[in-house]
Amino acid sequence: MFKLPEEIINKIKDYHASLKEFLDGRIDFSRFTAIRVPWGFYSHRGKKVFMARIRIPGGVVIPAQLKAIAEAAKNFGSGLCHITTRQDIQVHGIKIEDTIKVIEFLKDYELSPRAGGGNTVRNITVCPLSGICKDEIFEIEKPAIALTEYLLRQESSYNLPRKFKIAFSGCTKDCAGCLINDLGFLAKTQGNKKGFQVFAGGGMGARSALGKLLEDFIPEEDLGYCTEAVKRVFYKNGDRKSKQHNRLRFLIWDLGFTKFKELYELELKELKEKEYIVLRRFNLIPEKKNHGEIPKVQDEEFVQFLKFSVKPQKQKDFSIIKLRIPCGDLQSEQLSELAELGKTFSGIEFRTSQHQNIYIAWVKNQQLLQLFLKLKTILSDFLYPETLLDVVTCKGALTCNLGLCNSPGLSRAIENVIKKEFIGERVFQELEIKLNGCPNSCGHAPVGKIAFFGMVKRVDNRPVPFYKLLLGGKIAGPDTEFGQEIGIIPAKNIPAFLKRFLSKVDNLKKAKDIAREILAEFSFVPSYSENPDFYKDWDKQEDFSLAGLGPGECGAGVIDMIESDLTQAKIVLEEAKKQDYSVEEIRKVLFLASRSLLVVKGKDPKTEEEAVFDFYQKFILEDIASNEFANLREVLRNLTDKLSAQERKEKFTYAEKFLEHINQLYKTMDSSFNFLKQEPAKSQEQVTLLQTFDLLGTPCPMNYVKIKLFLENLKANEIVEVLLDEGEPINNVPKSLESDGNKILKIEKYDGFYKVTVQKGN
Repeated sequence: MFKLPEEIINKIKDYHASLKEFLDGRIDFSRFTAIRVPWGFYSHRGKKVFMARIRIPGGVVIPAQLKAIAEAAKNFGSGLCHITTRQDIQVHGIKIEDTIKVIEFLKDYELSPRAGGGNTVRNITVCPLSGICKDEIFEIEKPAIALTEYLLRQESSYNLPRKFKIAFSGCTKDCAGCLINDLGFLAKTQGNKKGFQVFAGGGMGARSALGKLLEDFIPEEDLGYCTEAVKRVFYKNGDRKSKQHNRLRFLIWDLGFTKFKELYELELKELKEKEYIVLRRFNLIPEKKNHGEIPKVQDEEFVQFLKFSVKPQKQKDFSIIKLRIPCGDLQSEQLSELAELGKTFSGIEFRTSQHQNIYIAWVKNQQLLQLFLKLKTILSDFLYPETLLDVVTCKGALTCNLGLCNSPGLSRAIENVIKKEFIGERVFQELEIKLNGCPNSCGHAPVGKIAFFGMVKRVDNRPVPFYKLLLGGKIAGPDTEFGQEIGIIPAKNIPAFLKRFLSKVDNLKKAKDIAREILAEFSFVPSYSENPDFYKDWDKQEDFSLAGLGPGECGAGVIDMIESDLTQAKIVLEEAKKQDYSVEEIRKVLFLASRSLLVVKGKDPKTEEEAVFDFYQKFILEDIASNEFANLREVLRNLTDKLSAQERKEKFTYAEKFLEHINQLYKTMDSSFNFLKQEPAKSQEQVTLLQTFDLLGTPCPMNYVKIKLFLENLKANEIVEVLLDEGEPINNVPKSLESDGNKILKIEKYDGFYKVTVQKGN
């Protein structure tokens, strides 16, 4: 049903070329990271093998596609597949040289990892029961898939300030979690017209936020316009430099929702006036018919299967099967065998769910027993989906660079307690557990009824894995709530704590009080000599440590590419000096420095000549870079082996100054990738008495008073550099000086302070 856009297929050759450059040593690991991550490839801990996050649009995957993913995992990876809470399927253990093979192989099945990571529009999640649920207002799977196709064609969808998540739900049960996404569409009708309630600015992780109502109703035909308008506001105004402050919700906090909505409405108006956005409509699939009843068999496992795993579709005599996939993990052989079911049970369709499970849709009722028996030969543990036993968990420290704790190991320990103590109990169907190995929210912990976040504490100067406990979260459309923080608990005490807690929770309204009371009993950590097991993580024999922890790659993009080039240029500059001012190394410095900032201008030059030409066009002629380097192309042309030792040293000094200038430009680049223009050459009447006035450590308003008095002793047009602290000083002093008639020529940010260049007014 989903068609992979030609734009993605045509870009494969670019990825292949970049991969070859990396393998040949022509680009470094950091720069290639910024290229591969938007293609959905993340490094495992240790950076020796990689994971591909394959987009499953709308969570719908036909048997042939499922088979292809299994083949990719078997042929190019370790065989491990993982279903995510965004309905993607990840393939693990891929060698870097095989990443292109994954892309090439999957494209023939309308599948791709493109935009599986980085600052991109991520997989659009959809209620996995879309089109077959009796409660849905209308089917939302098709418009969501059509929107996916549209967004993947847009170049701007791959260079956003940060990742951008969208969800669709077909009713107020809100299976997809509209309010915890950057943009959420909740099905709604107005009269006979289909449309959506629209929520914007939701998200989980650092400073989680629920989306706010942006539109009470938009008609279905406005879906593309609405999405593109929100995306453009984010694209133009989002903070690209601060990785910790660049999700849409942060922009809304900074602007205020009223201002954000004004910007959205302006973009929407302009789009409707100037552009034509119509999403592809799918041909209606002929209605499937069936006549047959569910077999009546006195088998306890089959009875449990019918009770917990089988749900009637709105289409008569068809059912959907929910399969619990522990930790979301499957081996390629299992995935392949599931795909093969399509040959025996014709017409079935697979869905991935936000619970990291697999659904099988369009199962004929009379075939339910036959399918159940077949499933038992493929999966050893698939009963009781979406119950207390169905723990949602991220990959944690097993593979993730950000993972603190081994959340899958803890998940298995929790499942063992639940299987032994609570199957059939009231809490078994009423509660759920969501688990995260770090403070991020890949496991959707903020909205779990019972949830845990991984963290680390020191006990007797040794690191110990802990978890933060939250209770009371829920996804329910406009009534969605985040869980309340209760306290922290050592990782090794969590199964015992849950056993006691769940046995006492008769009244869910008192759950938080009960948890706090019990938590005190399980908070103690014995000394290492008394019980070293507390100092080991679940499923680990060695003592707990943060070895392998590294920077996350989710936000890899423009900033990473710039910093990679600047770092490499510095290394090459030092190498040039060691090699008696090597001409070849000096040329590399000019190339790397010139190329570094061009990425924000949409340029990625491959040769030295192309880089300095583009830099001249985009930075010198536009008065961003200093005219001192207007001869850059000539300098590059003259860098030959015929130069004398003195001439090579002069060219080295030029390259050194150029790199320093580029670093200064980078520091002045704002969060929207804009630069300060260079001041025009000063007239002869101007006096350039450049002095530095240090106000670091001087609080407001005394810092302003001091510089004001200092400026009164200068002549008109004289210039002074002022050093100011972050916070109130930089926010207040420049504005006050401008109000006095002075001119702010430049503001440069350094590590912990700012340098402000001020020209005294007349």
